[in-house]
Amino acid sequence: MNRGIVGAIDGKTICAISTPAGMGGIAVIRVSGPEAIHITNRLFSRDLESLDSHKAAFGKIVRNQEVLDECLATVFRAPGTFTGENTVEIAVHGSTFIQTELVRWLIDGGCRHAGPGEFTARAFLNGRLDLTQAEAVGDLIAADHSGAHRLAMNQLRGDFALAIGELREGLIGFAGLLELELDFAEEDVEFADRNQFDDLLSDLLRKVGTLADSFRTGNAIREGIPVAIIGAPNRGKSTLLNALLGDERAIVSATAGTTRDTIEDTCIIGGKKFRFIDTAGIRETTDEIESEGIRRALEKAQGASIVLYLFDASVDGAEAVDQALEAAAIGPEAQTAVVWNKTDIAAAPEGRRELEFHVSAAQGLGVEELKNWLAEWGSESQASDALMVTNFRHYEALVEARTALEATRAGLQDGVPGDLVASDVRQALHHLGSITGEIDPEDILDHIFSNFCIGK
Repeated sequence: MNRGIVGAIDGKTICAISTPAGMGGIAVIRVSGPEAIHITNRLFSRDLESLDSHKAAFGKIVRNQEVLDECLATVFRAPGTFTGENTVEIAVHGSTFIQTELVRWLIDGGCRHAGPGEFTARAFLNGRLDLTQAEAVGDLIAADHSGAHRLAMNQLRGDFALAIGELREGLIGFAGLLELELDFAEEDVEFADRNQFDDLLSDLLRKVGTLADSFRTGNAIREGIPVAIIGAPNRGKSTLLNALLGDERAIVSATAGTTRDTIEDTCIIGGKKFRFIDTAGIRETTDEIESEGIRRALEKAQGASIVLYLFDASVDGAEAVDQALEAAAIGPEAQTAVVWNKTDIAAAPEGRRELEFHVSAAQGLGVEELKNWLAEWGSESQASDALMVTNFRHYEALVEARTALEATRAGLQDGVPGDLVASDVRQALHHLGSITGEIDPEDILDHIFSNFCIGK
């Protein structure tokens, strides 16, 4: 089992390097637990135990008259700290020797080395964060673009947990009345108004469904908006991918059908992360390997937020567009744009569509216009202040909660026994509570915090 959550409940003082591994200008060693200030004080040249909370002192790290470094130690007193425990953060010079030696001295003095995510786990167990906020800490650290950062900050503020709490609160009241009815089953009385309960379930199903459905957009923002580049063989899909990425990521060849599987890579455009997917050329073929590549290409197009359908201005006519789009059967969830390539050597056919771009991927002509549109589309798709689910664990729990709520409502309408209805309500409450960690078993917590790095 993960040392993080097991260690977090042993009451010992822990320490770890909190800054990225390796040499740097400054490194921070974090100490947390009941003896954090006392243990650090024995190694510090000034009295930290008399220092007020959230105050820093400049001094030396000393043991047996050996000076390890001059540093800045900041004291944070419980309960107003990240972990809810006494905490000291020691900013030393970023030598790897100084970092590891200080951790060794702290361990010799009574600390235990922290496990992955243990500081955040303690914050959760001490009530400083709910589980969604704890997960948001990891998302915030991993955020590599503005969209992911904004979603992580919203979750860290507790907006998502508040929404889940409101859903549970409405259901808990009726759950209590249903349980009361079971206690008085012989009296054949109803404490829960069935019409009000049905109205509540209808409202809860709508809200839970909206949150669950937001996962497609939220996950795309965090992991990168999926953009599928599709078209017939030898239309320049790989060349366009390289032009968008600014890197020779895909193999370019004059031989049709060179790309037989999907190639994916990401880049930041206008502060938004995009995940570009270069696919196999779409055509009739008897080659089994190429056929599988084409199947995957169409599958990627169905799951993409944006589809760039590429045509060759020197080969394809206007009728090719209608035929290709109809055959691909791209769903309404995806924004499809027609991209005419090789317009440096041939003009695109007349009859320009509303969303159409003229480029020369090989020469880089028109690529900036396409990238500007992608950035604008990304900004518009992320402009909403509505809550978005970005975590697959949350999405799964919402889907399970929705299933339980649907079963509850169907049971009420069909007049099934009260104990079965109450069981479905308990299931819904369980799945909603698992999101914020109100009823989570240890194995779920272990899985979550094991994804953190040591020192967080």
